[in-house]
Amino acid sequence: GGGKILQVVSVTKTDTFSSASDSFVDITGVTVNITPAATSSKILIWVDIVAFGSVATYAHFFQLVRDSTAIAIGDSAGDRSQTTFGFDTYGDGGGAIIQCGFHHLDSPSTTSQVTYKLQGKRAHSSAGTFYIGRNDEDADFDSTGRYPSTITVMEVAS
Repeated sequence: GGGKILQVVSVTKTDTFSSASDSFVDITGVTVNITPAATSSKILIWVDIVAFGSVATYAHFFQLVRDSTAIAIGDSAGDRSQTTFGFDTYGDGGGAIIQCGFHHLDSPSTTSQVTYKLQGKRAHSSAGTFYIGRNDEDADFDSTGRYPSTITVMEVAS
């Protein structure tokens, strides 16, 4: 019947990632494949990441991608970045680890394998780097943390 969870696939990234790109790039290890049982199925996607921005980065954007198409993004508006979620460090100068994420109910309308992944970028006009799973210094002290990131997809019967 409708609403039943047919399958769950989850991947947890425990290593780190960083990028200084101002174009969206794949965040390695935050990718999952699922093959829906029916074309009418919905896919519920949950993404949770722990991120950090260097002082010069300011804005950090992430987008959810199905195969090669960005999904669940905001409307186009001038030069503004269309993103799924993001954060900025204007208030604290880049000095905070931030847990952020998003969930979305997708309708891929296929019984072929579907790949969901996360991409990220820093603000186009900024310098700096964003980090996943660590801070910028990553000093070897017990007061420095390492953090997991997870992507989970669930097939929901319609």
